[in-house]
Amino acid sequence: MVLQKIIRSFYRWFDCAVVILVQHTFVLSKRTSNAIKENRNKRLSGDRLAALLCRHLTFTVIVILPFCVVNAADEMTPLNVTHNTDNESHTELSTKLSTDLYAIEPEPQLQLEALMPQVLLLDLAGVNPLFSQDYRELVASPNTLSMADLARIQANVASYWRYVTLLTACNDTGTVEATSAVIPMDTPFQSVLKQITHLVQLDRVEPWETLVLDEKLTVGMNDQVIDIIAKRLQVLGDLTTWPDMAQMYTEELMVGIKRFQLRHGLKQDGVIGKKTLYWLNQSPKARAVLLAKNTIRKRLFERKLASSYLLINIPAFEMILVDNGTKVLKSKVIVGKPSRQTPLLDSQISSIVLNPDWRVPSSILRRDILPQIKKNGHYLSERQFDVYDYNGQLVQHTPEEWQALASTSFPYKLVQRPGTKNALGKYKFHFENSFSVYLHDTSEPSLFNKENRALSSGCIRIEKVAELAQWFKEHLVKDKRLWDKLVPEITHAQWFALSEKLPVHLVYWTAWLEDNGQDHYRSDIYNLEPELTNAVPAAVLDIR
Repeated sequence: MVLQKIIRSFYRWFDCAVVILVQHTFVLSKRTSNAIKENRNKRLSGDRLAALLCRHLTFTVIVILPFCVVNAADEMTPLNVTHNTDNESHTELSTKLSTDLYAIEPEPQLQLEALMPQVLLLDLAGVNPLFSQDYRELVASPNTLSMADLARIQANVASYWRYVTLLTACNDTGTVEATSAVIPMDTPFQSVLKQITHLVQLDRVEPWETLVLDEKLTVGMNDQVIDIIAKRLQVLGDLTTWPDMAQMYTEELMVGIKRFQLRHGLKQDGVIGKKTLYWLNQSPKARAVLLAKNTIRKRLFERKLASSYLLINIPAFEMILVDNGTKVLKSKVIVGKPSRQTPLLDSQISSIVLNPDWRVPSSILRRDILPQIKKNGHYLSERQFDVYDYNGQLVQHTPEEWQALASTSFPYKLVQRPGTKNALGKYKFHFENSFSVYLHDTSEPSLFNKENRALSSGCIRIEKVAELAQWFKEHLVKDKRLWDKLVPEITHAQWFALSEKLPVHLVYWTAWLEDNGQDHYRSDIYNLEPELTNAVPAAVLDIR
């Protein structure tokens, strides 16, 4: 029995190695190619690429090579199992172990109506061309496919989700147990399948030509496209009734437009302008593809979440705080401009700074502050900046001298003093990363009123920062007494250690279903959707 456990553990260890190696070989080749084609300093940092390469080589050298050596040794020297109390032969033991390890209970056979949406999702999400072929078979011959054909298609779906399960287990623990019923059947996932199926069916029966407007449309205006827009809102669920051939923009239609704008992260003003028209022109099929791709990304990501974490969805300009599985705080956020993107990353918040100072990065100094100094020599004093040379000595000049120096190489460092004018506000949440970004307060809270909040230089500004800081104080800050003493009237920067780190995740989801089943979409502000692939190699689908 001891030998059996050892061999079973080894094979499971090897399973994990193969799964991760297949994935990393595929992903690494694609990412390396993309990194060579363009500068991706915000999307795939050098250290992340190095980490992928390191893991790839580690598994190759440490896991795959020894396994080959062991196999070769096994072929030359039979395994001695004479001490086994059951006197099993080597062949019998191998057969038993193989059967034991890979005897995964078969998935319950899905009915055609349950299998088809599962395949459709993986097809639209671009997982593998095999699912496109499978879906075409299901659509073309739903009544003539044999049970064997249905079982084969279901096995492909199960193989993909088993691969995901194996990968998650390996990343978490390094081992994995045999898994049954891996195809997701939970209520939220079924809601996504239902919505995707609905959208694809709409696309087959509803014409969806591109609409063009000569001007913005508001209540009371007449236009021949009004009737088309209203009917699109009806089929998408944003408008209940609409009279045929009506061409006047009514109050009733405005209610539907505002509901539509809410679901797309737009300003809810009822005005049909460029941004609203863009989303009205997105066909049901395009929506289904976007929802499918994001559902897979979101599903894979959520498997690694701890019970408590902080999550920033960049395109949604939104933060959520989850405490022991319960969402306890939701807030608007400001993220990086398209030219200075907030990176996608996973880290851990390790400390909080109360009343922080701000050490200005050289990129922001060059892009933002020096142009301001050129215009206004008093800018540094008005914004409460201290200027230091590279020896750490405080430097002082007249406003005219600062203006002249701003046109030179400017060999100084800037530190903004704590206070009401500090760009970081009252709180800074620090987490390790190679991009020098963090979460913080802001000295410009009015910016949270904007719908498009891609406005920062990469850091994330939080609207409900005081509530977030209070949660940290109550749950994680070590020195609560000092915190309570300093918060009301602190004038200097003070770091606070935490009793434990809190995971923080910066993600990029442009489509999702809310808890009430309503689908939401957001603009691809960084144009990342074409790069965020769900594709896996065909070898993954051989996992049975």
